[in-house]
Amino acid sequence: MNQKDIIKQWFKELPPENPSSEFTGKVMKRVMSEWSLNPVRYQPMISRRGWWTLSIIALLSTTVLFMLHSSLPTVSESGVWTKTLYGIDLSLLFTPVNQLFVKLNNISPAVAIGALAIVALWFFDQLFVKTVKR
Repeated sequence: MNQKDIIKQWFKELPPENPSSEFTGKVMKRVMSEWSLNPVRYQPMISRRGWWTLSIIALLSTTVLFMLHSSLPTVSESGVWTKTLYGIDLSLLFTPVNQLFVKLNNISPAVAIGALAIVALWFFDQLFVKTVKR
């Protein structure tokens, strides 16, 4: 017999340990007494200030991009940008913005649903925080 077999045999000979009938009650009483001394409070992963900051950044960037897209010049029949500002050709600025909006128009439904899910999670997070504070 090798050492592993001896250890297995030794564990088989040990009597099984059965906890007392009051074991669960005692453990729960200790857990609750520890918890009442130092309760765990709910803290959201993203704070309220963080949500407001993200919202303002998203709103500002959307507004700026919309304003840029709205001011895009029309393409003349020759296919050349016709808008200039103080003699400066703005096609270098408007072309990437126009491409961005073309890509935004082609967003897949999965991404849109994901964005809506994030907003819904934020809503439920705020709702939960308000109910915990009451």
